Amino acid sequence: MALEAVANRLLAADDAAVAALNAAVRTSRTLCTLTSRGATGLAGVEVLLMGALALGGRRGAAARMLAAVAVVYLASELLGALWSRQRPFVRLSQVEALVSHAAERSFPSRHVASGLAMAAIGGRAHPRLGLAMATVAWLLGVSRVAAGLHYPSDVLAGAALGAAIGQLMSDRGYAHNS
Repeated sequence: MALEAVANRLLAADDAAVAALNAAVRTSRTLCTLTSRGATGLAGVEVLLMGALALGGRRGAAARMLAAVAVVYLASELLGALWSRQRPFVRLSQVEALVSHAAERSFPSRHVASGLAMAAIGGRAHPRLGLAMATVAWLLGVSRVAAGLHYPSDVLAGAALGAAIGQLMSDRGYAHNS
């Protein structure tokens, strides 16, 4: 019973955090615009950074990033099937989706998981690029919470998943400078 109480408190904190952040950005048209652009566009920045790595002669690292994204996708779908969770804009009446999005599963954040897996792999090949990718992934996560698409725990679970997959795929005996 104590575990259930802790879980309920964590879920209540998740609800409160997403509602507060979503309400805060909705106070300004500029913040709404920045949030919606971040929630949709920052994933493209990750792809551009991966492309820059490949064009910079690190095609092996870029290929491992693509493989990691595929593993993240499969793992996210499995976890989402195990814990089916509605998105905040569906479940919470006070949360508005700031971008058009399907209502299916929220947990874990596949965007953040992919970004941090790519950052772990890219950071082995080019540390500054890895740091940039990690920063973009975290900004993406915050913007998706503010946009009403994810709960903070979705982002944290996605971060843990992505970091683990990225570490696994960057340490599997591959040449780190390829």
